[in-house]
Amino acid sequence: MLRKINITNAGILFLIQVNLLVFCHKQSEVIQLWMTPPPEVAKSAAVYGEIRNPFTSFVEIQKIESQDYKLVEFHETSIDETTQIARMRKVEYPIPLQTSQTILLKRSGKHLMLYDKLKQSENLKLEIHFSNGEKRTVVVEKRSL
Repeated sequence: MLRKINITNAGILFLIQVNLLVFCHKQSEVIQLWMTPPPEVAKSAAVYGEIRNPFTSFVEIQKIESQDYKLVEFHETSIDETTQIARMRKVEYPIPLQTSQTILLKRSGKHLMLYDKLKQSENLKLEIHFSNGEKRTVVVEKRSL
């Protein structure tokens, strides 16, 4: 009798743990983007975050689009070793993404530049087009400095 109670209790505890894992565990997003909201008069903005390959094979980012900005470009900032001057250069599409690779977008490194603001929306959305024909729409989180 005592043995049945222990097995039953163990089974119940196991089911509770599985439910907690499934329902309470927040899956980390494959693509997380954020920005410091620019002033309303600004025509450009920078976006940072992480873009991890959401697929099980190599893909390329063909382009990124926004309904709020005319142009979305990849840029990379580097510091000249001799002059110590920071230079920003455009990185041309397509952007290769190996399986499980993450592109880290940060200040003074790779980042997205948004140019020619068309309108001001409550939530900025970026649509990422991949070489396999898939698209991912990402809401850009607003963060203060």
